[in-house]
Amino acid sequence: MERTKSFKYRQLTSCKCFKMRKASRLTTQFYDKKLKSVGIRITQFTILSFIATTENKTLISLSEELSMDRTTLTRGLNILLKDGLIKQIKSKDSRKKVMKLTEKGYKILDEAIPLWLEAEDQILNQSKKFGFSVI
Repeated sequence: MERTKSFKYRQLTSCKCFKMRKASRLTTQFYDKKLKSVGIRITQFTILSFIATTENKTLISLSEELSMDRTTLTRGLNILLKDGLIKQIKSKDSRKKVMKLTEKGYKILDEAIPLWLEAEDQILNQSKKFGFSVI
């Protein structure tokens, strides 16, 4: 029997983790396409949204709330800093990195919200096209 036809290997294609990661990638691509006109990605939108919810967000609190490791989050924050969408502000504890949206950051977020809402309305139908359902 040919190895590639063996059930042992074919069953791997039904891996739930793989399917969830694929659904996540397709969902991310869909939202990225919607937000393209304002120049941000869904990952950046999410970070901006969480920073906007309170006055000052520390790197640690963002990392925990977004379930992101600090290295990945720092890469995303650096892009937003470079683009002038957020700024780091002084903290009483100099060891903590505290982030705040700039006026430009609020402007971009405000422009992105209607596009995000449109994506929210359409994602269920999109997910059915790809054979998965969104929570």
